[in-house]
Amino acid sequence: MTSTKSKWPIVLIIVGAVAAYLYAHPPIPPKPPTVTLVQGTSVEVRLDQTVSSKTSASGSHFSAKLAKPLVLNGKVAVPEGTEFSGNVIQAVPAGHLAGGASLRVALTSFTLDGQPYTLQTVPIVRVSQGKGKRTAEITTGGAVLGAAIGALAHGGKGALIGAAAGAGAGAVGSAATNHPQDIVMPSESVLTFHLTQAVVITPKPAPQPPRTDVAAVLRGLFP
Repeated sequence: MTSTKSKWPIVLIIVGAVAAYLYAHPPIPPKPPTVTLVQGTSVEVRLDQTVSSKTSASGSHFSAKLAKPLVLNGKVAVPEGTEFSGNVIQAVPAGHLAGGASLRVALTSFTLDGQPYTLQTVPIVRVSQGKGKRTAEITTGGAVLGAAIGALAHGGKGALIGAAAGAGAGAVGSAATNHPQDIVMPSESVLTFHLTQAVVITPKPAPQPPRTDVAAVLRGLFP
């Protein structure tokens, strides 16, 4: 009996050491696999505020929310409603560009699970000419924008498409208008951008298990 009692301090020391080790070294959960939004991915967002060639300044920012979730391999990578930010690359009011207006915007970033991600997207460009002429929306770079404006100045939908195609990109829309007004993208309107570079997303890690309570372990062993 005495021999058994004399072993208890050793047992307590061993149990205490194990419990202390577990407390100091909790198990590390495995890192979740990353997911990649590939180049060309469509990102459809809904504007939080109005953006226009008259009231928005070049270099200003705008915010938007993801209108449709981004799904990869059947799983939602970026949920609907995720906050996005964008940049007004150029805003020229009517009367400063051959009597018309110009508005050029692009998405620049979004935040997911508290983690910011940088984006590079093809800009959306809208240009308008004077009264009775045309308004066009183009998703191209600056060189094609210049070609499109030149084509518009000479009139005709065919001229616009030909100039854009010759520069290596196409116009995505052209519509006649009798309003030489500034270009307006109203709040709640939906815009679709396309990624020019892939974005690697690191999912939020799983919550860690609670740390071992050394005192509770000892109380359980020796009530």
